[in-house]
Amino acid sequence: MEKRPAISVSQLFCLLFISRMVVSMTYGNILIGDSEIWDHLLSAPICAILTFVILIPIYGLFVLDKKMNVLDNLRELCGKTGLCVVLVYIFYFLLISFHTVSVFEKFIFNAINPPISVPFLTVLLLFSSCYGAYKGIEAISRTSGLIFVFTVFAMIFFLVSLVSSIEPINYKPLMFEGTESVFEGIKLLISQSSCIPAMAVLLPMAKGDHKKGIVIWNAGVYLVFAALIMLVAGTMGDFAETQLFPVYTAAGIGKFGSFKHLDSVYLGIWISGIFIKLSLFLMLTGEGIKKIWGEQVRKKSIIVFGFLISATSFFSDKLELLSSTFMTNFLMWFLILISVVIPLILVFIRLQKRKRGVYG
Repeated sequence: MEKRPAISVSQLFCLLFISRMVVSMTYGNILIGDSEIWDHLLSAPICAILTFVILIPIYGLFVLDKKMNVLDNLRELCGKTGLCVVLVYIFYFLLISFHTVSVFEKFIFNAINPPISVPFLTVLLLFSSCYGAYKGIEAISRTSGLIFVFTVFAMIFFLVSLVSSIEPINYKPLMFEGTESVFEGIKLLISQSSCIPAMAVLLPMAKGDHKKGIVIWNAGVYLVFAALIMLVAGTMGDFAETQLFPVYTAAGIGKFGSFKHLDSVYLGIWISGIFIKLSLFLMLTGEGIKKIWGEQVRKKSIIVFGFLISATSFFSDKLELLSSTFMTNFLMWFLILISVVIPLILVFIRLQKRKRGVYG
């Protein structure tokens, strides 16, 4: 068994919290279509419960041998077949990187429209992320600690700056137009929970109380989403449905004392979060490559994947599918496959081998 890098559980879940929260700035019509955002207030607690359920196979596999992640189990329990399944995880982690970059470009182009080339910004971000992925989980987690502090303060400022702008009349009865939006919200929030498959690889790298970390992380994520939904709906009402990025629009409305237009502050923190997420998922892609072809190929693969994603960023108009509502459905079912189905099969195989005395 190879020597694992060691981080604390708190570092791990700070990293995963940031990776999950970068979805918040782009939460809106770009991913949910014409779904009613206010009804997603019901989707959030349902997704919190579903997340615990989805994590049961991953956590169960981890408990059976805390030194092995899902990739180790695939290689050890399933041999060559397992290595083929590792390719499925590699594809998922790479797809999340492509999806993140696609949404990033669409957000920057539509919400910011900067005076410099958007693909050029993407290339800079990707090469920074490749460096982070190359340095490994310990370097990424140390960086995420500082960004986590800024993220928490930004959320507090966001809350305080918008509370006074809430109009109770904007809060319509929940499910006023039916239950469809609730289910759309569930699909969106689960499909964007890419941190769940990431945990299948990362849990053995962290030391501490994993169960407590999972509970706090999951509760924190969905409390924040519920708060964002209440703030956006309360301050913008039906106007939110006309915005591609209503959270970012709401950030421009808020003010804190003499500070106004805090959206630029949130934007800087959000881009830092994108850097963390891309670094993490490029690193996870490299971990899968290492299981099949070794450490040297892992290092080279990170650079290759960085170039590949960078090249496609110049043709973002040809890759609209990566940031469409179709991708929401695809990612949800893909997540269930690699977070529930495959870990359950591995748990069954390991328990069967343990019964036969192959494992102690």
